[in-house]
Amino acid sequence: MKSFYSLIKITPNSLSDDNLTIGIILSDSNGFKVKFSKNKKQLSKSLVSVDGAIIDFLELEIEKKIKETNVLFQQSKEELFDFEILTASYFDYLSKYSNGLLKFTKANYISGNTTDAEFQKLYKLFVDSEDVKTKTVSEVDKVFYNKIKTNLIEKVKDQVHTNIKIDSKIVPAINSFELDCIGLNGAFIGAKSLPFSQTKEALLKNVNTYISVIAQLSMSYKKNLTDNHFYLIADEPSKRNSTEGKYWNQLYKNENLLKLIPSDESERVAELIQSRNAHKFLEVS
Repeated sequence: MKSFYSLIKITPNSLSDDNLTIGIILSDSNGFKVKFSKNKKQLSKSLVSVDGAIIDFLELEIEKKIKETNVLFQQSKEELFDFEILTASYFDYLSKYSNGLLKFTKANYISGNTTDAEFQKLYKLFVDSEDVKTKTVSEVDKVFYNKIKTNLIEKVKDQVHTNIKIDSKIVPAINSFELDCIGLNGAFIGAKSLPFSQTKEALLKNVNTYISVIAQLSMSYKKNLTDNHFYLIADEPSKRNSTEGKYWNQLYKNENLLKLIPSDESERVAELIQSRNAHKFLEVS
């Protein structure tokens, strides 16, 4: 059996023929490996015009198929005939005739077996190099998060909900979204930190989800949107003319539902929580 890999792609309807690589499948004489990018998968959800849960379902189905295939593959080693299900020609077929949301590239042949380290190199080269960049980004953002922890979280953690995950049990249609803090006393007071080291698409998704959480919470608790105090804590990007820099400036000037403040001013949220005597209001474990 020749060793090969195929890239897994998502084609958002809004991007016509453009596509986004979200994973890789590799086959050699030891069996099959598959790896998906969490970053690229989340980005693809923000771009497709269908329910993003479909992408999670497709990932689970592919991983399930690979596990089943590896079992059959190992069994075939003890039998007379070679294993002939997920062959290179099958991926070549899929690359030509798959016209839906999910696509595969034709088989790309490589020599010999692939170690886990070599598979990771292929993944980072063709799917997502963010695994390499994450350490650098986290170092840049470490100061950002430390300011918020010191100036906000530590000061109100006993008074309001902090580092709370919002899910469908709290807000319908929200799978998982974390707020730095949120409290209630007549109106809501809350904050969400967002480092602008992310892509414009990821930033848009976070901000839009935050606005959706605000709107649905206000509706559920019969609160006037204009009475709430919700903050987006984000530092201005060093490159002001970049796409992310322009988006930061746009948010800074528009204070309809969110007030954007830099991390140096995160203590303002704590002071407001304390002065308004905001408190916890959710039954969470």
